[in-house]
Amino acid sequence: MRYVIIVKALLCLLWCISLCRIEAAEYRNGQLWLEVLLASGTQMSISSSSGSPPLLYVSERNSPISRELAGNLSIKLINEDKLAYWGFLNGTEPWTGESAGVLKECFAWEDSNLVIKRENLLYAEESFSFRENARRYALEAGIPEQRITPIPLINATVRITAGAGEYYFETPLAIHSTAPVSIGGVQLGYEGEFVLKTVQDRIVVTHLLPLEDYIAGVIQNEIGNNAPLEALKVQAVAARTHAVSLLLYNRHTSDGYDLCNSTHCQVYKGKYLLNDAVRAAVDSTRSEVLLINGRIADATYHSACGGKTDSSAGIWNGDPLPHLMGVTCIDAAGELDLSDESQARRWIDTELAFPGMSSWERASLTWSKTISRQALAANLGMKYVSRVVINQRGSSGRITDITFHGSKTVRLTSEYKIRQAFGSAMSSFFYIRGNYVPLRGGGAEIPSLSSNLIIRGKGSGHGVGMCQVGTLRRAREGASYRDILAQYYPGTVISSNWRNSGG
Repeated sequence: MRYVIIVKALLCLLWCISLCRIEAAEYRNGQLWLEVLLASGTQMSISSSSGSPPLLYVSERNSPISRELAGNLSIKLINEDKLAYWGFLNGTEPWTGESAGVLKECFAWEDSNLVIKRENLLYAEESFSFRENARRYALEAGIPEQRITPIPLINATVRITAGAGEYYFETPLAIHSTAPVSIGGVQLGYEGEFVLKTVQDRIVVTHLLPLEDYIAGVIQNEIGNNAPLEALKVQAVAARTHAVSLLLYNRHTSDGYDLCNSTHCQVYKGKYLLNDAVRAAVDSTRSEVLLINGRIADATYHSACGGKTDSSAGIWNGDPLPHLMGVTCIDAAGELDLSDESQARRWIDTELAFPGMSSWERASLTWSKTISRQALAANLGMKYVSRVVINQRGSSGRITDITFHGSKTVRLTSEYKIRQAFGSAMSSFFYIRGNYVPLRGGGAEIPSLSSNLIIRGKGSGHGVGMCQVGTLRRAREGASYRDILAQYYPGTVISSNWRNSGG
């Protein structure tokens, strides 16, 4: 049986996409502008965050005609049955003014510059309303299944209700607000330029803004807005570098935006908690990023290392990165080998105190958590756990390899999964209270477990890159942001010359 549907209107749309493509990141007057996710769903609302009805300017993207809509907006897709199409990607070619396909924009790093590359996606004529139909056709025709990709549609229609009026637009839409608005029910007060588009069967709303404004919406949500200025500068450079390095993964391209607004990328909340100190940190480090060997550095960061940072290779099992090999954060920890089980436990039990620390900083110095053995087993997909073997710790003391024995054997080698198994522990730098039996070759076994397990630990987060608690401590001691960055990302250099506005 054949499942192919040749949609002539769809193909005509693809041939016309060069006239109405969906743009994401772009350079404006030498500044990089990004699309950051704010909300997505099958329906969407845009309402006032201050009480008075907002005035919004809405236009179909690339149209000079704008309609003023007053009051709260309710947005709904009206042709859901025509939103999802699947086809076979034959290949790509450089995008030119005569291209007749689908424009794909992606980031690349060339000659120490971030460039936006444009490619023409070439699809076969066959298209399908359902992926399963495309899969069956591929099976019959001998087409590799990995060639099946969603075909982006950009003219899905939405109905916008504003007060007593109803309006119909073809997406994507450019929306501008001069006053703060709530999007998707999130009461944060965004303003400026927004893009509304459809991605398969969902409405996606993004904030279109300069990179520097994005950084000014990240810093206070990552390290706090009352941090010393030098610490805010460290966070600004790290966040900017991390953002650029994330762009190069192009991981959200198919989702319809450049960066998300959660911890998966970085926490972005617009002008929420923005103050003069945060703005000063952004302005005084404008455009500064970290480079290593002519490439953008991976400037990942975390809340608290607990004494030493760890290597990216040890935590994530990737290739070693010279600037993420792990460093000593607290001098006293440098005298210990935290990968050794007994020394790790001794350091965890060491009481620490530093002047000027906030409550969340102090909470990361030493913490305790209780989890029932039954809950631990459930988190692991086991009926019961009878003993635990800690096979390996990283240089920061974080457990990176652990085996659980019981109704079956489960071995975890992911720092994140280890934390999740123990009920979202603050970090995997902890030990379980009980009797330990040293193992030949390193590690330790806990042969007997009580019904409730008490774990005691240090640090918060994965432990790679910049330690925010350590940054705050060093800034209070008078260290400059350049010195702090050099400590946590050794071998990197600060550069402001990395944008290629002609890319």
